[in-house]
Amino acid sequence: MYQLIIAILTFMLIPILIKFKIKLGYAILTTAIVLGIVSGIGMDSFFDAVTGVFKSRSSQNTILVVTMVSVLGGVMKHYGILDVIVDTMQKVIGSKRNIITIIPAIVGFLTVPGGAILSAPFVNRIGEEIELPPPRRAAINLVFRHLAMFILPFSTSIIIVPTILPDFSIPFLILLNSVFVAGIVISGYLMFLKDIKLVKVEAKERTIENILKLVLYISPIYACVIITGITGMPFYLSMFASLLIVYILGDKKDFLKTMVKSINYKIVITVVSVLIMQSTIMKMTDMLAVFNNIFQASDNFFTVMLILLATSTFFGFLTGYKVAALAITLPLIAQLNVSYEMVHVYVYFATGCAFIGYFFSPLHLCQAYTVQIMEVSTLDLYKEYRFYAPILILILVVSAAVFSIIL
Repeated sequence: MYQLIIAILTFMLIPILIKFKIKLGYAILTTAIVLGIVSGIGMDSFFDAVTGVFKSRSSQNTILVVTMVSVLGGVMKHYGILDVIVDTMQKVIGSKRNIITIIPAIVGFLTVPGGAILSAPFVNRIGEEIELPPPRRAAINLVFRHLAMFILPFSTSIIIVPTILPDFSIPFLILLNSVFVAGIVISGYLMFLKDIKLVKVEAKERTIENILKLVLYISPIYACVIITGITGMPFYLSMFASLLIVYILGDKKDFLKTMVKSINYKIVITVVSVLIMQSTIMKMTDMLAVFNNIFQASDNFFTVMLILLATSTFFGFLTGYKVAALAITLPLIAQLNVSYEMVHVYVYFATGCAFIGYFFSPLHLCQAYTVQIMEVSTLDLYKEYRFYAPILILILVVSAAVFSIIL
């Protein structure tokens, strides 16, 4: 219980430090150091948590991917690729209200950490043109960026489930998830898009030429996905192909110099800080045991749902990593003696709760990048979420309750 209380109190340092104008990455790093010192895990264990970040292949991959994504986004902006995409999209798709949601949704299929770096400049520019306040732009980018993870079979948060629950049906989970995705889209539209004036495009501009131009100029975003999907090559390597496409499409002047200048060191520091925080939390075994003991004491549907809501949301928020929360809650679900259908309902609910915790966490990488790119404070973004957050929780709870009745 001591570690749980310490984790909650220490986490409160982040908004306090941000209020004192400390950059998000340094605020998270400071909090991680304080947590490592006072959590009771010992300095040796904390040192292992820190060094483990740089030794872990997964963490190395995350840092490299985020660095490469920031470079790709930087050169696409510098050489005017982003402007061409937005202008051509307006001709092909139509209203800017549609474009501002479609771009982050498309980037969502790029299953890399912090992919919002790529969509944020698009959304920011369109948001400026239609006079949306920066916090609203940030919210739109984040809400519509996170749809694909619920329906892609190769999404990390979906792949992890059968490793813990061998007889689990991924298509069944995706079917259930589609209901939650529909809820996200509808609530996101009502909260952030409904009052945007619709600007229609001339039908004559929807030509084959413009469609092909859009496909060509957006290719740096999807080329790396295709290459990785076919070859299994790491994303950070396949992104060199995307950079080559930008080089060909751009004016080529000072390209290497622009690549180096495009590295966003603030974002790199932020991702390293988040990884250190996550690694430290996973060393706090006493805190994990508290939730396990509480779950073992639950004996009916409502108490199980309540414990899953608390546990999955808490660890999603605390780690800023959906998979970390599921790694804790899925083994608990595996111990339940319930029907095949109810296992899927519980996993659906735990997945949704983990997402909600992760989505609103200050450690959420996409959020960290978006607020830095759009120069929005985390607190202002949370104010924008004040109605969206409870609606999202309500959608998840109601849908899970309905599934438990009809399945």
